[in-house]
Amino acid sequence: MKPGVSFVVPVYNKAPWLAGVLDAIRNQAGDFERDYVFVDDGSDDNSLDIVRSATSDWDNVVIHTQVNHGSGHATNRGVERAEREFIKFVDADDLMPRRATETLLTALRSAEDCGLAWGRLVNFETPEEVDFEAHIPDPDTRRIARPLELALRNSMFNPTQILVRTAWAQEAGGCDERIVHSQEYGLSLRLARRGPFLEVDAPIAFQLHHAPGGLSADCRRQIQRVTKACALFVRDHPDLDVDLKQLACRRAAGRAWNFQRRHRGAGFGSAWYRHYLRSKLPIGSGHAEFLDACVAAFDD
Repeated sequence: MKPGVSFVVPVYNKAPWLAGVLDAIRNQAGDFERDYVFVDDGSDDNSLDIVRSATSDWDNVVIHTQVNHGSGHATNRGVERAEREFIKFVDADDLMPRRATETLLTALRSAEDCGLAWGRLVNFETPEEVDFEAHIPDPDTRRIARPLELALRNSMFNPTQILVRTAWAQEAGGCDERIVHSQEYGLSLRLARRGPFLEVDAPIAFQLHHAPGGLSADCRRQIQRVTKACALFVRDHPDLDVDLKQLACRRAAGRAWNFQRRHRGAGFGSAWYRHYLRSKLPIGSGHAEFLDACVAAFDD
């Protein structure tokens, strides 16, 4: 791997936000080599034209275009093309303070056994609220020795919050493309199985609160994708510790029961409540099948 950072940016119909996103990427502070990989996932607005025009005088830019396959597939095409030691993922509607990449890079370089570092997400209503100079010198960091336990509990971060070692991301197979969206969750599970993470107490990503058309705005689908990713991960790795499989089942059943109770009127006599109670007891086998049943709680 070449030293430095590859910025990997999947793009799909993000024209209204791209100018600010590209400015934030170009203005990243720090004494490190960098290149830029943009993957246009079949945008049918003028996103691709904006990227090409804005980066025409940048050095070390790769722009890959493809028909629409979803954010997981697009992210993986970027991961494949990353040539530097670290990858800074950026969602094409998120902003970053100037020292975001530098902050994570400094932290991750100091923890050679960690494969991923992440920092705080800050929501904003209008771009005028964003403080691009936000910075915490020498922020507190926390080494997460068993990140898989945290990852199986909840989605921990969005892509713009993280910096990863490129070799780790490539060797792990990148994102799980069977989950078309919510690409970072499948990737975080795969990386968490490999080794420790590093949490950095500093602002790293600014996200527009309730962005129009944002995938995360559909809570039902978002929770379903997270649950499906867990089911696929558990099926792919039957050698996981049984306590981790049990944790995944317990969390998924709790989410399924809460959704059915709050949004579908399910009661204590329902199959979903029985499923929730079942998750409190040892599940000897069939953990992936149990998780599959939880995914169905969020179907139309």
